[in-house]
Amino acid sequence: MTRRTAHASRGESPHRAGEGSAGSTAVAFTAAAIALGNASSASAAVGQLLVYLHVAVKQRAFQGLLSAGLPGVRATAVGRIADFDRAIQEAPDAVLTLPIVLAEKGLSPAVRGAMRGSTEERYALVGIGASPDPSRVAKVGALDILGREGSNRFVRSLVGAQAHVERVTKFEDLLPLLQMQRVEAVLLPSRLISDLRAASRLPLTERELQATVGLPAVASTGPNASSVLGAIRKLPKDTSKLFGVDEWP
Repeated sequence: MTRRTAHASRGESPHRAGEGSAGSTAVAFTAAAIALGNASSASAAVGQLLVYLHVAVKQRAFQGLLSAGLPGVRATAVGRIADFDRAIQEAPDAVLTLPIVLAEKGLSPAVRGAMRGSTEERYALVGIGASPDPSRVAKVGALDILGREGSNRFVRSLVGAQAHVERVTKFEDLLPLLQMQRVEAVLLPSRLISDLRAASRLPLTERELQATVGLPAVASTGPNASSVLGAIRKLPKDTSKLFGVDEWP
């Protein structure tokens, strides 16, 4: 279920013009992605890839970058678990998402993404003012990765069973949870903290957690999976780094 959040409080909006570089970055990504995506769409698809990841750029821009970086592959990017569940019924050749999502769907990774040689990454709690204490935080905002029950279970595995979880479906919806004081902290991959800071002037503080979470991985689900996997290995690093990967070992 999508939770809508209003932009409010403390006299600022995360979409204020000139506040950080996130807005201009997203616009630049969108323009480049659309142009490149249109250029690559003419090539015949040799495989279908379903992508379910949360990134710090707009979904349309991410879709364009994937299309441009995966010639010969028809890539479809979705940002909601319900859309993922529907799209996977259309039998794609491969699925790119987090390992916890693959496991939930009974799929096994064929290729694991890595960053600086590691296939795992750290998550962090980000709050306003004092650094969040994972053992004491009562209300946590998080991306809705697995739906209500699955996402609650995932968040509590990292911060403790005491946490009440407020779910959002987009990265840009995390900040308003803090602005409106609906949560004490938000949970996200540590690599996205700089993007969150760029969208706000709030005195954000973070506490990195000890537990690690698997970086995005690819599962083979169709007859053309090998062609799709080969294309993914050649994905431009600027694109794969958007979801925390710099190589596919």
